[in-house]
Parts: sequence; structure tokens; C-alpha cells
Amino acid sequence: MSDPARQAAAGVPDRATVPRSSFLVITALVLAECVSAFEAGMVFIALPRFGEIFGAPASTTGWAVTAYMLVAATTALVGGRLGDMYGRKRVLIIAMMVSILGSVISVFGDSMGAIILGRGVQGAAGAILPLCYGLAREVLPPAKVSLAVGYISGAALLAGSGGYFIAGVLLDVADWHMIFVFAAVLALVASAVAAFALPGTHTRGELPRFDYLGAALLTPGLVALLFGITQGPKWGWTSLGVVGLIGGGVVILAGWTVWELRQSDPLVNLRALASKRMALNLIAVSVLSLGPVGAVQIVTPLILQAPATLPVGLGASASMAGLVGGVGAIIGFAAAPVAGVVAGRWGGRSAFLVGAALFAVANLMILVGHKSMPVMIGVFVVGAVATAFAYTGYPKIVIESVPEDVTSVTTGVLATARQAFSAVSVAIVSVMLSLWTVPETTMPTTASLNLAVGWFIACSLIVVAICLFIGRPQSSGGTADGTKSGEIAASATSA
Repeated sequence: MSDPARQAAAGVPDRATVPRSSFLVITALVLAECVSAFEAGMVFIALPRFGEIFGAPASTTGWAVTAYMLVAATTALVGGRLGDMYGRKRVLIIAMMVSILGSVISVFGDSMGAIILGRGVQGAAGAILPLCYGLAREVLPPAKVSLAVGYISGAALLAGSGGYFIAGVLLDVADWHMIFVFAAVLALVASAVAAFALPGTHTRGELPRFDYLGAALLTPGLVALLFGITQGPKWGWTSLGVVGLIGGGVVILAGWTVWELRQSDPLVNLRALASKRMALNLIAVSVLSLGPVGAVQIVTPLILQAPATLPVGLGASASMAGLVGGVGAIIGFAAAPVAGVVAGRWGGRSAFLVGAALFAVANLMILVGHKSMPVMIGVFVVGAVATAFAYTGYPKIVIESVPEDVTSVTTGVLATARQAFSAVSVAIVSVMLSLWTVPETTMPTTASLNLAVGWFIACSLIVVAICLFIGRPQSSGGTADGTKSGEIAASATSA
């Protein structure tokens, strides 16, 4: 067997196909993740407008968020696996083109039902982030992988905050249709750049059988579980609907787990997640999502925009709140390459640990200074840098710990876990903020805020402790990016 054929069978990218400009590759991956991050958050600010235009209650307009979340949770895993098997560049472009279709459905359907359907189709963008991580590892030189992961993670932060601002401006100067038009144009541009800048990615020499039954079990299991969690605060946690959805989802996912463990070519290699480093990484991501990552979007806007006459509130306008968030996001994006350097030099767990520690610092600042605008600006800055480090650290641990040909689906598992536990976090923190309220209002007292922020700090410190036990990547037999030294030698020989 020739060297290229042997590399293809082993799932090793042919370095001869890597373009000369890593800058173009990283730019393409950053643009692609901007599509995913923008579409994830673009409709939040438009929900009240949807209610006014279509005469729909909040329980209906909220489906514009829920539909996207439910589909994205599944496509992160299934899309990641398809990319690992059939070529990540191909699947990435397909995911972005499907998201364009979702925008078109929303614009021309011109109804609340069409918007919800279109948002569900847009959920295909949930596959983008794990595919980008896999592409960074596959097509870039090993020395550039950590930097690329940092920029991709920073793009998620920047586009998420920027999306809220851009959507608000479009609502003010045009109408809601333009939000979806902007999303479609962004996805079209990102697809064109990806087609031009990314090399043709490899597929495995002998393709495994796609686990159709595994995908068929995973989808309803995740949808039932996540939908049950999101509806818990509305329907009541002891209601038959919530108990049935969560219980049914758990039963289906338990059956899916048994099925996956019995397959030679599973949808998700659960045994890879059972290693010490990956298990601790998954736990750390889940705990951080239960804390500040999951529910920060509830607490910080509340502090900024609630009336200053209340115990919790600075009385800032929506524009001012968006500006503060935007400043934080820009600084967080600027910190992304620093996070990449830290992850490349000292391993992903070091970047993850720094991010978790900074989350604790940011929330300590809230405890002592939530009535001060300068302190809250500092909170957004520190929190954004924390996000850049944490979101660079945990995928880098995956790259250090699993084979290259399952990178995307494995990072997809962590992305899905982050989404699931974030939904749980929103439910937990919502209850905390409602325990003690200002008389004759629904606004929390300082005691309620302190309880929620204390929860964030505790979760952050737990993640710091977990990172200490993850350990550094093994130096013998592998490199910092998780590529076996023998594979690099084979690649160098063929080049």
C-alpha cells in the first residue's frame, strides 16, 4: 500500500493538500462559526416584535428559540459524525446552505409558523462549531491548531454578542425580515470563502457503516429531554408533561447508550469519552454550563437594565446594555489568540482552568459591585476573556485526547452537553432569582441575586478543581494537538 493510501486508511490528512496560507483557513473557519453564533442568538431581541406583529403569545414566539435549540443539539452530533466520515468541508458547506434555506423559509413564509419552521431548519448550523474544530486539526499545521481553536472560540463570543446588536439595529432601521436576510447573506459569504480557502478534506479509506438506528434513537431522546427541561418552569416540574418528556428522553437515551456500546462503528464512540481526561473534561463542561455559562444571559442584563430604584438594577437602556456587551465581546475576541497560545504551550486544561478561574473572579465582582456601572463593565470584560479561555480549552483537550477521525463528533458531544446543562442552569437560576422578590414586583432582591451569583462562583471553582485532575497531555507518543508522532513522521515522509 502506498504512503498516501496508508495515511487515508488511517485517517491522517495528506499535508501536501494543506494550503500555504493558514490565515485563509482560519479566516474561513472564523466566518463559518460567525454564522452559527449569529443564528443562535439573533432572534432573542425580535421576540417581542413577533408577538406584536403576529398577535402571538410569548409561549408561541418562544418556539423560535426552542426549535433552533432542539435541532442544533442533534445536528452537533450527527453532523460532526457525517463530517468525520465523508469530509468536514463538504458537510460544513451543506450545513450552511441548509441554514440559508431556513432563513428563506422565514422571510417568504411571513408568519409565526413559518419563522418557527425556518428556525428549526436553521438548526443545521449546530454542526458548524464541531466541524470547524475538526477542520482546524485536519488541515492546519500542528503548530497552528491551538491558535485556530482560540480564534474559532472567540468568533463564537464576538458573533453572539454582535448578533444581538445587529439584529436590534435592523429591527430599528428596517424590519424583522432583514435579520433573516442578513443571516442568509452571511452564510452565503461564509460558504463561498470556505469553498475557496479550505482544501478538499479527506475521507476515510474504508468508510464505516453510518449508524442510522443510533441517529434515529438519539434525535427523539435529546428532543424530549431538552424540551422537557425548557418547559419545566412554565408547566411545572411535577406536571405530567414535563415528567413524561424528561423520563421518556432519559429512557430513550439509555437505550441509545446500550446500542452504541454494542456497535463496532457507533455514531458516538462512548468508550473514548470514558478515558480519564475526556470524562473529566465532559464533567467540567457540564458543571460550567450549570453555572455561569448557562444562565449569565439572565443575570447580567437584569442588573444592567432593571430600574436603579430597585435593589438590583442600574437603569441602563437597551442600547447601553448592548454597548457594554459589545465592548466585552471585542476584548474577549482579542484575548482568543492568547488563549490559543496558552492551550498550545501548556495544554487545553491550562486554558480551561484559567477560564474557570476568571469566571469566579467576574462573579465575585458582581457580588461586591453590582450597583456600579464601571464594575459591571469590568464584569463583562473579565467574563468575555473567561469565555475565550474556557471555549478554547475544552475543545483543545478533545484534540489532545481522541483520534483525529472522531474529532468533530466528540466535540459535538461536548457542545450538546453544554446546551443541555445550560437549559438546566436557566431553570435553576430562574428559581433562585424568584425566591425573594421586591414586594409587589417580580424583581429579585439582593439576597436572591447573591444566591444565584454564589452558585456561579461555586460551579466555577469546582471546574478549577476538576481541571487540576485532568492533567497535561501525554508527551510520549503524541503531540500537543493529539496527533500521534508516528502519523506526523509518515506525513513528513510523504511530503
